[in-house]
Amino acid sequence: MTYWGHKWPAAATHLLERWGPVDTQTCLPAFRFTPISGVAPTPEEQPWTTAPTPVEVANFGRFPETFAGAGEAGFRHPVAVEVLNHAINPGRGKGGWTGARPLEEMAADVELLLTDLLDVGPGTLDEPAQELIAGLVRKLFVHSRDYDLVRVTVAAQPGGAPLDDELHLLGRDLYGNTFRLSVAPATSLPPLGPLWPEPARLMKGEIDPPRSLNEQDYRRADLAIRASCIAEVLGELVWLTNNDRMKITVKAERHGLNLDCAAPEDADARFRSWWPKSARCTELAGEEWWDEGHVTSPHRLYEESLTRFLTDFEQHNLALAASGAWVMREIDDYDADEPQPRFPNDRLVALLGRDLFDTLTKQVANSSDNVRPLAYGIGLPFEITPEDYGFYGCLLLVGPKSMGILTIEAMA
Repeated sequence: MTYWGHKWPAAATHLLERWGPVDTQTCLPAFRFTPISGVAPTPEEQPWTTAPTPVEVANFGRFPETFAGAGEAGFRHPVAVEVLNHAINPGRGKGGWTGARPLEEMAADVELLLTDLLDVGPGTLDEPAQELIAGLVRKLFVHSRDYDLVRVTVAAQPGGAPLDDELHLLGRDLYGNTFRLSVAPATSLPPLGPLWPEPARLMKGEIDPPRSLNEQDYRRADLAIRASCIAEVLGELVWLTNNDRMKITVKAERHGLNLDCAAPEDADARFRSWWPKSARCTELAGEEWWDEGHVTSPHRLYEESLTRFLTDFEQHNLALAASGAWVMREIDDYDADEPQPRFPNDRLVALLGRDLFDTLTKQVANSSDNVRPLAYGIGLPFEITPEDYGFYGCLLLVGPKSMGILTIEAMA
């Protein structure tokens, strides 16, 4: 199974942009990332035992368009190609494909390329970024068994000087699907301001989307992209069965109440009066999994119950991710009642859940004060007994002007 066509690589790379080094002056990502899917001949039709030409790679990787929001200044033109790994089929039998180099070895090299590039930015590469790099690389090249990989050297103009401070990788699976990851320092590209494009359009790879946002609206919209990327990556790491993954949806929207969260009891009363008549309540009530009456009466989560939910949610995710690691033979058999063994991505699973909550909190909190949003649960905190097959739940975070809705479908 290949991951080139999935949302996961795009979500992970866009999240890595936000978890990576930050420019100390703008407080924006110090590097720009672009994931691009394409198509090429299959390994059987055109082996990459020798490097494809720059012209071929431009076609396979959809060059020159690369960095969104930069216009032609974001174009990149291949000038050289280096093979990092290629698919071979020694027995010429069905299912006999493998890599000329071991996948774990290739993954380690790609991880080093990424960390070396990002570590030269401002500040040091912290734990979340390091864990996400390792998880992204393992997912793309080890779990999906995509053996072909080349590194592409580019220039900013046709026939121009090669750029030595960027990284461009092009992978190919056995069906000919390609995935390109391009990374460049933000300082080498035009700034996004003073008017800013919609982050969602940048994420979709539009090279020159219209600029219509002020800086405050851009940063608010960028938090929404961050939250959606976290939800996508976390869901892909937590599988409920062989065929079903956990689904997380996250939204933030204005409620129009202008609440004073520093006076929580008054804000709580006003929110409870408004909620049953809201469009969001009607929408949630229509979902088939809710028990009758629950969605119209979310209960307040105070500090203790909120902490309990966040802790239980993290442990739930780690337990299912560990089960998946066992299925993938990344860890040996273990007793679920004993302390769980370490496995690839265990720290990443924990970090994703924490950042998801923190990001949603930032979306709805009033940036001018330090007052925490009010928290409500529908089906939360949750209890899972041996007879259960998971849980459904909804976390509401209510700020002065906005409300965040985190919906979790973890029922197999």
